[in-house]
Amino acid sequence: MRHKQLLALFICFVMIFSSKIVSSQNDNVVKVKDVVSNVDKYTIESIVKDDEKQSVNIYYPVTEYENVNAKINEKIKEYMTNFENSNYITDKKQLTISFDTFEFKEYNSFKFNIKSNVGITHDLDEVFTIVYKEDKIILITDLQDNIVEKLYEECKSKLKSNEKIIEFSNDKWIDEGLVKDSNTFSNYIMSDNSIVLYFNPCTVAPYAAGIIQIEIPYDNLQLCLE
Repeated sequence: MRHKQLLALFICFVMIFSSKIVSSQNDNVVKVKDVVSNVDKYTIESIVKDDEKQSVNIYYPVTEYENVNAKINEKIKEYMTNFENSNYITDKKQLTISFDTFEFKEYNSFKFNIKSNVGITHDLDEVFTIVYKEDKIILITDLQDNIVEKLYEECKSKLKSNEKIIEFSNDKWIDEGLVKDSNTFSNYIMSDNSIVLYFNPCTVAPYAAGIIQIEIPYDNLQLCLE
């Protein structure tokens, strides 16, 4: 019994000591590989930095596909660069990136959740997404030739009945933000039953409304997906 107690104490000590090592790396970015595995779909890497000026906590997937990984790294680097170059008026600026995953047939989606604070009156929240099938990044226009037209009509109707839009926005915000262009619908994921679109703050509504989410069933778009 005493041996078991000593072993338990040793394990606790190792866990506490290991966490202290990670948090004490104040001068360098710490990359922790293969933190978690999701079968053979992807692993998770992290970028962690914590010093007197900034706190960075980024977790992102690494897949088996070169093009997908390149796109993820490109976006992570873009947010890191903008964050590091930002002027701030707080004692310590912060950046956090996490992600959610979705699967539909042969399509995989990543939704990245960005939260940063550089000392302004509120946190900055954004979303960016990546949809892929094997090693091909799937743009919204790859799903169907006339999908932009259909998404525009569906979104215009659904936005006007959205609770956040009703509370914070108006027709002018919608008309100016909902442009009939593929870029307008670039932030999307594919769930079991629908395409889910995300509009970042100040796109179709004021910042106070936050990120606007619109779900459009596949049947509404008459999509034929392999």
